[in-house]
Amino acid sequence: MAIDVRPATQNDGLTYLLASLSACVLCVASIIATIFDTPAANAASAAFFLFFLLFCQVYFGLRERLLLALAGLATVAAILQLGSNAAGPVMADLSRAAYLATFIMLMASLREGAMHSSAVLAIGRYLTGQPTGRRYMALHIGGHFVGVILNFGAISLLGPLIKRGVDSKAGEGPPVLSEIRLRRQISALSRGFAWFNIWAPTAIAQAVVLTLVPGSRAGIIAIAGIVTALILLFVGWAEDRLTGQRARQRLAQDGNLPTSTHVPIFPGAQFIRFGVVATSLIVLAIVISRLVAIPLVSAIMMASVPVTLAWMGVQWRLRREPDIGSLVHRAKVLFRTSIPAGSPEAATLGLAGYIGILSAGLVNRSWLADTLSLESWNPTMICISVTAIIPLASCIGLPPMMVVTFLGGLLVSVPQLDLQPTLLGFALLVGWALNLTGSPFGATSLMLTRVIDISGAVYAWKWNGLFTLISWAVAAIVILVLGTLLG
Repeated sequence: MAIDVRPATQNDGLTYLLASLSACVLCVASIIATIFDTPAANAASAAFFLFFLLFCQVYFGLRERLLLALAGLATVAAILQLGSNAAGPVMADLSRAAYLATFIMLMASLREGAMHSSAVLAIGRYLTGQPTGRRYMALHIGGHFVGVILNFGAISLLGPLIKRGVDSKAGEGPPVLSEIRLRRQISALSRGFAWFNIWAPTAIAQAVVLTLVPGSRAGIIAIAGIVTALILLFVGWAEDRLTGQRARQRLAQDGNLPTSTHVPIFPGAQFIRFGVVATSLIVLAIVISRLVAIPLVSAIMMASVPVTLAWMGVQWRLRREPDIGSLVHRAKVLFRTSIPAGSPEAATLGLAGYIGILSAGLVNRSWLADTLSLESWNPTMICISVTAIIPLASCIGLPPMMVVTFLGGLLVSVPQLDLQPTLLGFALLVGWALNLTGSPFGATSLMLTRVIDISGAVYAWKWNGLFTLISWAVAAIVILVLGTLLG
């Protein structure tokens, strides 16, 4: 959700203005670098990423400052090891960091349209208002496909709606009934959201992995991801049914079984309007991709702001507001507040990616291969191991972006491993998704625990621990099959 920052003094106003300008200029520079991919354009995007880090300090917290310090240490290590040859890798990795930061800020702009959309609100209420028998499927699928368009905006939107709905029914039974409802609904939402990342081109994970692993085929990854996500939909549903049966038995013993829930009316018109937004985003992205010959995931990033502005315009017309000033004001808020307000997440992803990629480049490949006897390792087993390393590293506080970029950057550059790029790319995406349900420090956990006031350990390990373990086993089987098919 956009943060409305109102400067208290003239100096504060200048500070926030410079932050807004640096964020917007970075986005423009990264788009130019993505389209033209020339040394000058990449160097410019790298330079503007540094300006962005300088002027957006006003938005940064402890996490971003720690990552800045780690990035500085990684840069010093590169200079000490590579000497004058360090400039090339540092600039290239800064340009990649600029791309990641731009991706998250521009994709987050869609939230500005969503947060004022009556259609999105109606869909959210419909999903959270389903009776018990349908609610898991509704929230899992809803979190999945709303996430395709809004990314983490889906969690920001549906998480509070779930909490509000559970709180509104708190008087219908004992506190344990509210706890059970909250657990089942939040789990359904987060599980559905987590697994859209392994196939949807709008996911930041896709943007990272497809650029990190040269030769990985997005189409095959998407097919494998859709199959995995579909299997895990039913795995999650089955686990939820078992949880519900145990809860009902406990409630029945205490005489606290809940009454039936009123089934909300299907908001057909609102679903159509939301579908038009999603279709518009994909169609415009395809046109951009064909016109300038760039990957679809990058084209979706570029299409997000035009679609958001068009979405705002439609909302303005539907409200029949006589003055266009309100629409102009919202457009200004988008560029002056909403985009730069996403700078903490953008800096986190960009810096973590920079640290991971640069650090991977400093590892002595020959020494690593000889020390670990990598020629004897099974490539498929390495990929399965990667899916476990990422969430486990996240459980001890390491940012998934840093781990993914480090592992990916390292493994693709060790020819002795003979890794299939598509299989490695899919494994990295699976590890990323597992982190979202299985780690107390995953982004989903950090966002939801603030909303529902529980610890990250309860969310990740008590509520979703069994599901995450089963998900890892399912994904491992898919990787084994995919590895066989790819040869």
